[in-house]
Amino acid sequence: MSKKDIDNEILKLLENDARISLSEMSTMLDIDEEEIKNRIDRLKKTGIIRKFGTSINWKKAGEHRVLSVIQVKVVPQQRAGFSKICKEISKDSRVKDLFVATGEYDLILLVEATDIDEISKFVTEKLAPKREVVGTYTHIVLEEYKRDGVISFDDGVGRLKISI
Repeated sequence: MSKKDIDNEILKLLENDARISLSEMSTMLDIDEEEIKNRIDRLKKTGIIRKFGTSINWKKAGEHRVLSVIQVKVVPQQRAGFSKICKEISKDSRVKDLFVATGEYDLILLVEATDIDEISKFVTEKLAPKREVVGTYTHIVLEEYKRDGVISFDDGVGRLKISI
């Protein structure tokens, strides 16, 4: 297995379970724990591993949060394109993800807040005043079925109880 293949296998294991131990990875990949640790350190240092995280269902935890998908139409800036505005917008802690995309709208933002008013405030106070922004389209997420690659619902489909 090449060095790149080993790194990719480590990344796949971590992507599936960020809490997997070096010992478990060592056994699964038949590689020394110290080598795995060194590879992970290098992957973090080079920015390939951006962070270790946990996917949390805040609704089940009793925490109220509102997720919105905001499409933004932007006039690209000379010599900077979308880069400058994307960097500015991405610094806001409510912005969970920001993508430059094809289509009618140039940017797609995933914005999470405590309520719809905070989403509205983000759009009216953070986005609308920017001269590069020429339009927005906001979607409020009503129900979550899959997030961070994890299914968010209990199927509940089981066998019916039969009494005789």
